[in-house]
This record gives sequence, C-alpha cells and structure tokens, in this order.
Amino acid sequence: MIKKRDDKKYPVEWDVGKKRILIPQQKEFGTYCRYHGCSVTACSIALQWIGVKQCDGTVWNPKEVYTKAKKALPGYNGSKLSIFGCKSIINKIAGKEVAFWYSNNGKRNGKIREIIKKELDKGNVVLFEEKNPIHTVIFLGIDKNGKYITATNGKVVRRSQKTEVRKGLHGMTGAANQKNWWNGKAHGSGFVVVKGDR
Repeated sequence: MIKKRDDKKYPVEWDVGKKRILIPQQKEFGTYCRYHGCSVTACSIALQWIGVKQCDGTVWNPKEVYTKAKKALPGYNGSKLSIFGCKSIINKIAGKEVAFWYSNNGKRNGKIREIIKKELDKGNVVLFEEKNPIHTVIFLGIDKNGKYITATNGKVVRRSQKTEVRKGLHGMTGAANQKNWWNGKAHGSGFVVVKGDR
C-alpha cells in the first residue's frame, strides 16, 4: 500500500506486510544529495527493506549514508557513489554481506531480466544504474501486470521490465574493474541485489 505523507523529506510511505518503508526525496537532504544523491537514497531504502537501522532505531537517511561512505570506503572521493559503491556501503553498514554486484555490459538483457525477476520474487530488492541521464533507482517488487515497482525521487512508480533493463548503463565486467566512487560509466555500471526477507 502506498501512502502519501505530509513530510518533505519522506513524502511517500510504502507498506508491504509488516514492513514500513519511507521513500526519501533526495533533494531535501542537502546540496550533495540534491545533485548526486540518487545512489545513497537507494541505499537508504535498501537498508530499511532489510531492517538495518541506526543505534537509536531511526532509519539511515541519504545524507547519513553519504557521510558514512566518506568515512568507511577506502578511496571514496565524495563524488556520486557508484553502483558498486552502493554494494560496498550497504555491506559496511549492515555488518555482513547482504549486497551483491552484477555487471551489465549491454549484451545480456534477457538474462539480467531473469536474474532481477528471480530476486524480486524472493523478496529481495535491486539497485539499478540507468543511463541518459545516469541515475540509480531501486526495484522493490513486481506488480500483477509484470512491471517493476520502482522507488526514486520521493515516489513509487511502475515501469516496464524490458524498457527499464534496456535503459541500463553499460560498462566493464569484473569487480576488479569497478570503483566505489563515480569514475566514468565503464567503472560504474551494473546492478546490486540486496538480500532480505519480505
């Protein structure tokens, strides 16, 4: 169930079973998040999905994820967090390996759709890097019409699976070729599966 909230920072709440997911509007979390915050916003949502909160019981907001990344990721220079960097900071904050990166070189869209559908059906979430413009979104599930339920920019929308995967940013395969920070599309493409329980 999608609920609108009278809150500029979290304008939408998505309730799924016992989960209550607050969808952040990235531009409300400071200058960095306004211009480069899509990836840390997706991380914030993923952490909520798997039930990882701060010591005081509050959710990790996008600005806090960014601040943590600057302290915890070796070499992170404060630019846009890459999709591989999302994997790294989610695992750092969770304290265990729950996020897994997959490459996208543009040559296996059908296989990527299979992987994403399988993971969403299991109750996991998927962070996905788009191109034109480069933007990180998070897939929360698949609706009865086969569309991705996608959270981005303070809202929940439904998008075609084929169209969305076709919009993916293409780059190099192999984790060794990736960076935690934005270093050009060759080193910042792909998608991340975050494993949790629905």
